[in-house]
Amino acid sequence: MATESYAYDHPAYQARITGGTQTIAGNALQSNRFAAFTALLAKSAQVTVAVAGTGTGNNSITINKVTATTTTSLASVVLGTSAIGVTTNLTLGNTALAQGDVLSCLNGADVVGVAAVTYECLITPGATVTD
Repeated sequence: MATESYAYDHPAYQARITGGTQTIAGNALQSNRFAAFTALLAKSAQVTVAVAGTGTGNNSITINKVTATTTTSLASVVLGTSAIGVTTNLTLGNTALAQGDVLSCLNGADVVGVAAVTYECLITPGATVTD
Protein backbone atom coordinates (compact mmCIF):
# COMPACT_ATOMS: atom_id res chain seq x y z
CA MET A 1 0.00 0.00 0.00
CA ALA A 2 1.21 3.43 -0.86
CA THR A 3 0.60 6.57 1.14
CA GLU A 4 0.34 10.07 -0.18
CA SER A 5 -0.76 13.58 0.63
CA TYR A 6 -3.32 15.32 -1.56
CA ALA A 7 -3.88 19.01 -2.20
CA TYR A 8 -5.51 20.80 0.75
CA ASP A 9 -8.87 21.02 -1.06
CA HIS A 10 -9.06 17.32 -2.00
CA PRO A 11 -12.41 15.70 -1.01
CA ALA A 12 -10.57 13.34 1.39
CA TYR A 13 -9.93 16.35 3.62
CA GLN A 14 -13.50 17.63 3.44
CA ALA A 15 -15.41 14.44 4.28
CA ARG A 16 -16.19 13.65 7.91
CA ILE A 17 -14.71 10.53 9.48
CA THR A 18 -16.77 8.83 12.17
CA GLY A 19 -16.09 6.07 14.63
CA GLY A 20 -17.54 4.83 17.85
CA THR A 21 -19.29 2.10 19.76
CA GLN A 22 -21.24 1.60 22.95
CA THR A 23 -19.70 2.44 26.30
CA ILE A 24 -19.26 -0.21 28.98
CA ALA A 25 -21.26 0.14 32.20
CA GLY A 26 -19.10 0.43 35.30
CA ASN A 27 -17.57 2.86 37.73
CA ALA A 28 -14.75 4.84 36.08
CA LEU A 29 -14.24 2.40 33.19
CA GLN A 30 -12.61 3.46 29.91
CA SER A 31 -14.33 2.30 26.73
CA ASN A 32 -15.18 3.25 23.16
CA ARG A 33 -11.59 3.82 22.04
CA PHE A 34 -10.91 5.30 18.59
CA ALA A 35 -7.30 5.52 17.35
CA ALA A 36 -6.36 8.22 14.84
CA PHE A 37 -5.07 6.58 11.65
CA THR A 38 -3.53 9.85 10.46
CA ALA A 39 -3.54 13.47 11.61
CA LEU A 40 -7.15 14.36 12.43
CA LEU A 41 -9.20 17.15 13.95
CA ALA A 42 -11.69 15.97 16.58
CA LYS A 43 -14.83 18.00 15.87
CA SER A 44 -17.59 16.57 18.09
CA ALA A 45 -19.02 13.55 19.87
CA GLN A 46 -22.65 12.46 19.82
CA VAL A 47 -23.78 10.69 23.00
CA THR A 48 -27.07 8.78 22.92
CA VAL A 49 -28.44 7.02 26.00
CA ALA A 50 -28.78 3.25 25.45
CA VAL A 51 -29.45 2.23 29.09
CA ALA A 52 -30.68 4.78 31.63
CA GLY A 53 -28.49 5.42 34.66
CA THR A 54 -29.53 4.86 38.27
CA GLY A 55 -28.75 8.29 39.72
CA THR A 56 -29.04 11.90 38.63
CA GLY A 57 -25.39 12.78 39.15
CA ASN A 58 -23.69 9.41 38.77
CA ASN A 59 -24.27 8.65 35.09
CA SER A 60 -21.77 10.77 33.18
CA ILE A 61 -19.33 10.41 30.32
CA THR A 62 -16.09 12.30 29.78
CA ILE A 63 -14.44 12.28 26.36
CA ASN A 64 -10.66 12.07 26.68
CA LYS A 65 -7.74 12.42 24.28
CA VAL A 66 -4.89 10.04 25.11
CA THR A 67 -1.41 10.72 23.73
CA ALA A 68 1.07 8.08 24.93
CA THR A 69 0.75 8.42 28.74
CA THR A 70 -0.92 11.85 28.76
CA THR A 71 -4.71 12.08 29.11
CA THR A 72 -6.56 15.32 28.37
CA SER A 73 -10.28 15.82 29.06
CA LEU A 74 -12.07 17.35 26.05
CA ALA A 75 -15.76 17.39 27.05
CA SER A 76 -18.22 15.78 29.41
CA VAL A 77 -21.95 15.29 29.88
CA VAL A 78 -24.10 14.24 32.83
CA LEU A 79 -26.77 11.88 31.53
CA GLY A 80 -28.31 11.08 34.92
CA THR A 81 -31.51 9.06 34.55
CA SER A 82 -32.19 10.30 31.00
CA ALA A 83 -34.46 8.05 28.95
CA ILE A 84 -33.18 5.76 26.22
CA GLY A 85 -32.68 7.76 23.02
CA VAL A 86 -31.84 11.11 24.64
CA THR A 87 -28.98 12.56 22.58
CA THR A 88 -26.37 15.19 23.42
CA ASN A 89 -23.83 16.61 21.00
CA LEU A 90 -20.52 17.69 22.54
CA THR A 91 -17.98 19.92 20.82
CA LEU A 92 -14.41 18.60 20.93
CA GLY A 93 -13.01 21.99 19.94
CA ASN A 94 -11.22 21.01 16.72
CA THR A 95 -8.66 19.21 18.88
CA ALA A 96 -5.65 18.06 16.87
CA LEU A 97 -4.99 14.32 16.96
CA ALA A 98 -1.67 12.92 15.80
CA GLN A 99 -1.50 9.47 14.23
CA GLY A 100 -1.86 7.00 17.13
CA ASP A 101 -3.66 9.38 19.50
CA VAL A 102 -6.80 7.86 21.02
CA LEU A 103 -10.23 9.26 21.83
CA SER A 104 -11.97 7.37 24.64
CA CYS A 105 -14.91 7.61 27.04
CA LEU A 106 -14.57 7.58 30.81
CA ASN A 107 -17.71 6.56 32.71
CA GLY A 108 -18.76 8.25 35.92
CA ALA A 109 -19.72 6.34 39.07
CA ASP A 110 -22.93 4.79 37.68
CA VAL A 111 -22.59 1.03 37.18
CA VAL A 112 -25.68 0.62 34.96
CA GLY A 113 -25.81 3.55 32.49
CA VAL A 114 -24.64 2.91 28.93
CA ALA A 115 -24.48 5.19 25.89
CA ALA A 116 -23.70 4.92 22.20
CA VAL A 117 -20.96 7.44 21.40
CA THR A 118 -19.85 8.46 17.92
CA TYR A 119 -16.84 10.69 17.26
CA GLU A 120 -16.81 13.11 14.32
CA CYS A 121 -13.36 13.87 12.92
CA LEU A 122 -11.85 15.56 9.89
CA ILE A 123 -8.58 14.59 8.22
CA THR A 124 -6.10 17.43 8.65
CA PRO A 125 -5.35 18.92 5.21
CA GLY A 126 -2.02 17.60 3.98
CA ALA A 127 -2.10 14.55 6.28
CA THR A 128 -0.86 11.28 4.82
CA VAL A 129 -3.56 8.83 3.75
CA THR A 130 -3.31 5.29 2.39
CA ASP A 131 -3.87 5.06 -1.33
